[in-house]
Amino acid sequence: MRTMKKVQLRHSVSYLAFLGLAATLLSGQTNVVTWHNDTLRDGLNSAETTLTQANVNATQFGKLCSAVFDGQVYGQPLVVVTGGKNIVYVATMNDSLYAVDGTNCSQINYVSLLGASEKPVPCGDVGGSGCHTVKPIIGILGTPVIDPATNTIYLVSESESTAGTCPTRKVNACFIHRLHALDLTTFAEKFNGPVVVAANFLLASFTSKNHIQRPGLLLLNGIMPNGDNALYVAFSAMDGSGTPGVSVARGWILNYDAQNLTAAPNAWSTTPTGEGGGVWMAGAGLAAGPDSPGGSTYLYFATGDGTFDVNTGGLDYGDSFIKLTTNLATVPNGYFTPFGAACMNPTDTDFGSGGVMLLPNIGSTYYAVAAGKDRFIYVLDLSNPGQFTSPTNSTCPATGSNANAEYFLGGSGHQYLTTPVMWSSSMFYAPIAAPIIKYQVSQTSPPICNPAPVCSTSTSKTAVSFQYGTNLAISASAQTTGTAILWAVAGNGWPSVPYPTSAVLYAFDAEHVTAPHTVPQLWNSTKCPTRDKGGHATKFVVPTIANGSVYVATMDPTDTTNTRGQLDAFGLTTATCN
Repeated sequence: MRTMKKVQLRHSVSYLAFLGLAATLLSGQTNVVTWHNDTLRDGLNSAETTLTQANVNATQFGKLCSAVFDGQVYGQPLVVVTGGKNIVYVATMNDSLYAVDGTNCSQINYVSLLGASEKPVPCGDVGGSGCHTVKPIIGILGTPVIDPATNTIYLVSESESTAGTCPTRKVNACFIHRLHALDLTTFAEKFNGPVVVAANFLLASFTSKNHIQRPGLLLLNGIMPNGDNALYVAFSAMDGSGTPGVSVARGWILNYDAQNLTAAPNAWSTTPTGEGGGVWMAGAGLAAGPDSPGGSTYLYFATGDGTFDVNTGGLDYGDSFIKLTTNLATVPNGYFTPFGAACMNPTDTDFGSGGVMLLPNIGSTYYAVAAGKDRFIYVLDLSNPGQFTSPTNSTCPATGSNANAEYFLGGSGHQYLTTPVMWSSSMFYAPIAAPIIKYQVSQTSPPICNPAPVCSTSTSKTAVSFQYGTNLAISASAQTTGTAILWAVAGNGWPSVPYPTSAVLYAFDAEHVTAPHTVPQLWNSTKCPTRDKGGHATKFVVPTIANGSVYVATMDPTDTTNTRGQLDAFGLTTATCN
């Protein structure tokens, strides 16, 4: 939880009580227990007191160790401090969970979540075109979430039966998603888990065939009707489509009682009478927070492609930003769809290719920021996101205007497959094949870039570009000058085999700008190429910063099968730069 002032934090005390998913311990050490640190999904650890702009350099900072795993790692590594040490939790595509000592990368615990006569799902067995999204296998894909109060880690595994007729028929029953609640210490199942994921919404039924659990899980404390914690799990299609005659692929949100997984979940489908609308967001977790001062808490997320007909009385929210009640019952005027939606689906320029971040409030208005493959950055008023405004023409490309708070072409005019991060009044965004862009965000009312909350023209950039974009992270010691560091990994945007390049970790000065409008670089892992070389790059990796260490999921560079994952740990070091 952000216990120190980052910006003018907007949340009530009661909301902060369950927002604390990057909990600062009494000793000053920090847990990172959810994707992008908190339910705002702003990627900030504001309690990092060890790493500063002064000591993150080639002399004092570098790679400490690596750990190798039995499968690729797509989810963000999570950290819980135990006995004064960082314990890092890593889930793999081989349906395994590891606990690793963050100081020396030694293995502490391991469990396989595959059932008897099961294997991880070969990518070619699910989805329309097979393996464009991930390859070669699919297991635990989304980032887990940890509840330190109950000593529990929640995650979703995906497996395929090898028994009976399954190896040849590949029917719906052969594919299984399971929701697990594991004790952090023993990895024993708890809270009546695991449970096989199953749900219905209107006439739509969830099937594991063709669906992947990509977004990070979300945990909200104490908001179930019985006072239990609420757990949210989202799904998308594999490669954007289903298999005709077998199952229709849709976006799904499921709400479980975190302390009793066998209780039937609430369910909501993004396209219950259509298809598509997957919740993908490049792995981002669902965001959550109030929509106004003292307002109720809602879920916020984006969908990609699929049927959109809400504007004509339908029920389908393809290519949309959605605000959903926490019981999944209603969308209270809580959606936004670009006027060009009809042209986006056929050209795969989906709105939901990136995640949603919630901005600090400006006066009495709360905002979300999202961007996707149409290259526009959208700033949305959470109390009224804007719904849909019909285009002014009936052909593609569409022309018209949107009724949301603000939208503008991203600084480099390129697509977005990532989620922004926020520190103080600075927002950082990373489009593909472009530098990271720094935007100023107003913290006054009226805003300094009136009437817009995000100043779209006064921008700065990094000197280095990121071919596939990058999911960013920021560390800082509250507002202390000289401590704000922007972290980014130059990785691989596609599941190509073999992986062609090593991942490069970058550290940038998040506070200062040098002429001409450049975000200064502090360090990168090529400065000492022998000491600091990491594993091969993986897709949409998120660096995790906790208590003086930075953890990056990579691929084992010695593995010619491209199936083994790796964790690289960086921190302060006295080892020689070579």
